[in-house]
Amino acid sequence: MSPPDSETTRFYESHVRRYGYGYRGLGFGRRSSQEKRFAAAAALGAFHGARLLDAGCGFGDLLAWLDARGIQPRYTGLDICPPMIERCRRRFGEAGARFLVGDVLEYEPDQPYDYVVASGIFGYAARGLRARVQPMLEKLFAMAEVGLAVNFLSCCAPRRAPGRLYLEPADVLQFALTLTSAVRMDHTYMPNDFTLCMYRKPPWEDPGMQES
Repeated sequence: MSPPDSETTRFYESHVRRYGYGYRGLGFGRRSSQEKRFAAAAALGAFHGARLLDAGCGFGDLLAWLDARGIQPRYTGLDICPPMIERCRRRFGEAGARFLVGDVLEYEPDQPYDYVVASGIFGYAARGLRARVQPMLEKLFAMAEVGLAVNFLSCCAPRRAPGRLYLEPADVLQFALTLTSAVRMDHTYMPNDFTLCMYRKPPWEDPGMQES
């Protein structure tokens, strides 16, 4: 059996050949759905000037979305699909961002990150991906010194697309709470998607949030 990362790479490479370097090449039905996911992830914290890892960066669309809003993090993009990383390097050049080919579970960071965002990496139902969800979530959170934002397709979706991985929000939330007591779940921006924001330091420990 091929490892999930190989199957996922083939899936996205075929999408790029068919649809080109746009949102459809990443498996999104509409650009607006991609951007709604970005907005939910951006609620994690203040990315401007922060060390940000975009796990499963695709074509670097999150970086472009942030830049359009005047938000300039110290950005690293990671993706298992080499054509996507090649596209990112051509697209952004020497703009201060860096792009790396790698699998989340095998990636060993050479620097700490304040924030980690993983948008869309659990969408395609590659064989074995369901078993990798918890280890990947644990690894992603371990790389974040401040917080992690990650999204999933929801079992509450009124319709399901074939070949996609839909998860029960309560199950994912329950596991996230074993990693940190500070978790926020947003299931309000689309009926078929939810985002978890997980924090290393609980916000209620911030002196600025405590009651006088």
